[in-house]
Amino acid sequence: MLRAGALLLGTSLVAACSADPTTSTTAQQAAGGGRTAKIYVISPQSGPDAALGLGMRNSAQLAVEQAKARGDIPGWTLEVVPLDDAGDPTKAAEAAKKAAADEATVAVVGSIFSGLTKAMQQPLSDAGILLVSPSATNPTLSRGEDYAKKPKRQYDSFFRVIAPDDAHAPALAQHLRSQNTGRVAVVHDGDSYGSGLASAFTEAFEKEGGKVVTSAQIDPKAPLVYTKVVDQLVKAKPQAVLFGGVEIQGGALARQIREAGLTVPVVGGDALATELYIPKSGPVSGGDLSTASGAPVDTVEAGKAYLAAYRDHRFRESATSYGPLGYDAASAALAALTTALPSATSPEAARKAAVSAMSSVKIDGTSGPVAFDEFGDVTPRSVTVNVLRAGAWTPAKTYSFG
Repeated sequence: MLRAGALLLGTSLVAACSADPTTSTTAQQAAGGGRTAKIYVISPQSGPDAALGLGMRNSAQLAVEQAKARGDIPGWTLEVVPLDDAGDPTKAAEAAKKAAADEATVAVVGSIFSGLTKAMQQPLSDAGILLVSPSATNPTLSRGEDYAKKPKRQYDSFFRVIAPDDAHAPALAQHLRSQNTGRVAVVHDGDSYGSGLASAFTEAFEKEGGKVVTSAQIDPKAPLVYTKVVDQLVKAKPQAVLFGGVEIQGGALARQIREAGLTVPVVGGDALATELYIPKSGPVSGGDLSTASGAPVDTVEAGKAYLAAYRDHRFRESATSYGPLGYDAASAALAALTTALPSATSPEAARKAAVSAMSSVKIDGTSGPVAFDEFGDVTPRSVTVNVLRAGAWTPAKTYSFG
């Protein structure tokens, strides 16, 4: 789901006065050519995950505005069309179908979670439209159910700018073992992202010589009270708890296990590396671990430039940790469109060329180089493990997996 760095973007890039990004593109159409090409941005823009989706939307908008200002695609007017999936796979599928039905669509950026993105893949693939996910990490999205032993590309049109879970999980496993953690409990929410991370972590941790002492599943749609699971964890006496899921449920679980007397770190993937997890997990959550794809954004030149540009734009919403990922996803799509659009007779004619060009795209991303392997996964695959200290996520170590 996420990329390293910018973990405090929610506070550092808050802006009080901005024009709505959905209107700014339309207002600038005069700067483009006579033909319009649309880039749909699909993410949660309402509901509990709206802050993450809006930061991603704004950042994709920023990348498009910069491309327009540079004149990267002469003869065409680029238009961003944001659609709200509200964190619901059914709505994500509907949004994808709407984008696919629009003859001006040339690319889609989205969504932020694996389950949402999975719902979008088939309708966009059927239409031959490039789909770039900023933060969906389940390995099956790109390489199929047997991704470890018999990987097979699922959709030629699907790419992502974040390392998948089978890079995040080994990073967590290696980090825990380096701290002499040998017994871990695994809990997940049953979603595509959560269960995928839990499965990948279990395999990686046992490979490193660790033991999963118990496992459990929560219902992400149920009230945030996990008494039965907490009792199970307390009895198992793990040295850490791996949670596969998002920050709302993860934070609630962390708080409840500590209230029950189990004072061990809660560790998870990039979905925990947000500003929202910290208050949810309670005041004694120091030592928890999360991951993020790539190097910290504020240590990379392209990342520093992005941070400054987002701040200068003065969007209403903060970027959050998903902002840099949305920016990279849109930037990669734009790089492909720079090749595909100029000679195209129509947006529909450019779609196949954009998908083909994407395989060769190389950009300087906000947390390191971005290129793609034969499955559409980002390369190189590097993951930073973050530790929660003094109420903030702090990068601890970056692991590379080729």
